[in-house]
Amino acid sequence: MKKTVNYFTLIVMVFISMTMQSCSKGEAERRAEYSQIVERKSASDAMNELYIAADGEIESLARMLQATPSVINRIRTGETSPTEDFEEKYKEVLVYYNLNDRSFSKLQSALDVEYDWYDSVLNFPSHHPVLFWGINIILFLLLCWYLIIILGYIYLAEIILFAVAWVAMLICSPGQMEDKYTDSINPVIEQKL
Repeated sequence: MKKTVNYFTLIVMVFISMTMQSCSKGEAERRAEYSQIVERKSASDAMNELYIAADGEIESLARMLQATPSVINRIRTGETSPTEDFEEKYKEVLVYYNLNDRSFSKLQSALDVEYDWYDSVLNFPSHHPVLFWGINIILFLLLCWYLIIILGYIYLAEIILFAVAWVAMLICSPGQMEDKYTDSINPVIEQKL
């Protein structure tokens, strides 16, 4: 029985090692390819892509770009154009978004200052599905295999952790952002056409 567990552990470790090596190959090539694609996009198209990716979380996108929602909307609709510095910023963000499987939650975890621990917990299954399901399957198998009550408590603790994180997210989510540039442009980030 102990040999079976050792062989299983060895197989899992080899699988994880192979996965990590294959992920690192081609990263630079993918970055160069996405950079070229993003460079060809107009400011309006790039901002629309980020806006659609945000799926209603425009304030989060605004925090990541260090702008306000009204600035993003004006550039997105073509009323204004971005400054060179802001253009460089949103292009870097768009490249990062594309490199991370076009996942807005991964973008938030890296760039949004309001992304908190409860967001990390709630997004863990989608950000690390192999690890999440691997841990849960192993916990379930150990629970069935050894019938130890302690493992049941660990599983319950995980459920409680997600529940607490969900409640904390409902209570502690950031308030609405103050937007001083709804009726005027922000000269640091945008300019009149």
